[in-house]
Parts: sequence; C-alpha cells; structure tokens
Amino acid sequence: MKCEKPQVHLPDMILDPTRVPAEALQHLKECSHCAGELKELQATMQLLDAWKAPEPSPYFDTRLAVRLREARESEAPGWLERLRLHLMFGSNLHVRPAAAAAFALLIIVSGGSYLGVVSLNHTVVPPPQQTVSATVNDLELLDSSAQTLQQLASFDETNGDGGSATVSGNFSN
Repeated sequence: MKCEKPQVHLPDMILDPTRVPAEALQHLKECSHCAGELKELQATMQLLDAWKAPEPSPYFDTRLAVRLREARESEAPGWLERLRLHLMFGSNLHVRPAAAAAFALLIIVSGGSYLGVVSLNHTVVPPPQQTVSATVNDLELLDSSAQTLQQLASFDETNGDGGSATVSGNFSN
C-alpha cells in the first residue's frame, strides 16, 4: 500500500481511532515514515491542548461596543465605495473572465493597429515632388535646348567684342 492513502487517515488515528480502516493501521505498523508522521502530529496536538488563549484586555468589550455603535450610526457607504471595497477585499474570481476578455481585446486592437502601421509602411508611396527654383528650371532648359544655345552664341557675336564666343553646352554645375 502506498503512503498517501494511510496519511489521509492520520488525523482520524488521533481523534477517533475506531473510524480508521484496518489496512491503514497495518500500514502504520509496517512503515516507519508514516509512524513518524503520526508521532509528530500527536506532539503538535498535545501542544495545542496545552496552549491557553490569552485573555482580552479589560476594556475590550467597551471598545467593541463603541465601534459597533459608531458603525451603526455612520452613514452607509455609496455604491462606488462598496465596489472599491469589494474589489480590494472580496473574492476576485468573478473579475477574472472580464479581465481576460479585456486583455484579449487589448491584444487584438494593438496587434491590429501594429499590422495596419506595418502594412502602411510597405505600400508604395510616390516620393514627394521636390520644388525646383525657376533658376534651376531655366538652366536645365538652356542645357537641353540647342536652339537657345545657338541664339545666345549669336547674341555674343553681335555684342561687338570682335571675337567669336563659344558657349559651352553645360550651364549647370
């Protein structure tokens, strides 16, 4: 027989030995571990029998009566205070499913918003168009237009400096 079954009957062996099954008593005679457990339990029970409860102070009854009177005369707490006390000092077993549901909702919402941000970051968004100054536009236009370059070259020749001016084809730096 395993030791777990007879150990269930240890308190009965001390308090009411007639209710203990014979196989548990037989195991107790054979198993030194369970016999030691029984002796320790008997020693504890003897200490508890010898223990005397302390006497209350002489003014205990008076102070208790005053506190009870104050509690009766005080105004009943509101529903918010009762809820706070119930949540702080009551059994919170009924709150656990609601807390689990709120936590699951929080995970779903935050996960969805995270996935929404990630999917937005992966979409192809055209880069913003840069604003280019009019000077740069003019220089690019001059650089690409051969006719304009020829006209500028003809203006330089008619300035009267006497030499032939050559205009380079690249004005931008």
